Amino acid sequence: METKAIKHILLAGFLSSTAIFGGGAQAASFSVAGSLTGDPRTDNPDNLFINVGINVLDTVATWTVDIASPLHPNAKLDEFYFNLGSSVNAANVLFGGFSPAGWVINSPASTLGGGNFNPTFLFEAVDPPGNGNNVTNAVNLSFTATLNRNWTLDDFYSAAALQSSEATLPAGQLGAHLQSLSTAGCAGCSDSGFLIGNYTRDGGGGGQGSVPEPSVLALLGMGLLGMGLSRKSKV
Repeated sequence: METKAIKHILLAGFLSSTAIFGGGAQAASFSVAGSLTGDPRTDNPDNLFINVGINVLDTVATWTVDIASPLHPNAKLDEFYFNLGSSVNAANVLFGGFSPAGWVINSPASTLGGGNFNPTFLFEAVDPPGNGNNVTNAVNLSFTATLNRNWTLDDFYSAAALQSSEATLPAGQLGAHLQSLSTAGCAGCSDSGFLIGNYTRDGGGGGQGSVPEPSVLALLGMGLLGMGLSRKSKV
């Protein structure tokens, strides 16, 4: 292929990538994490931890909620709460694929065990009474959330962080209520506790922004190479 034709192809790649970046394109696939801890209140057990992982592919976000509290071997999840960004309308999200089976998503949430949140969380995953399919240290909760458009990072990182009426609890984008907790060494403690946390990014700290897809980066590279060749030929 002639050098002139190659330069035209590479230049077209540059123009395409410029248009994509100029439009603020969001990656079709990405991952988001979350970390919840608790419970700082005097009458509740501590050493409570839950990890959240969210894998996104276009319109589908697959959630995994993992109790990681080995000092409470009998802990079980009662409810899990989460907010999403203001651009996400609850009516436009379809939930499914629950494991264990029988769990459901309610919106808005009716928070249990963490004081009053005003406003309340946008969503809650709950194990209905009598279901018996418990989420424990050994059994994760997973489900899918399908949006009527592609998910973006901002749909998670820009979610509102809520403050409980119980001032000892920090504000958070995520919440959870655990039951059947160990009260050993904690006189007068409750056997339940509330956890609070946020979406995290690259090991810590929420944020906003777009992640370019590899194909977009390739187009940009081709475009820059094309500009270099074009400039060289004019020298």
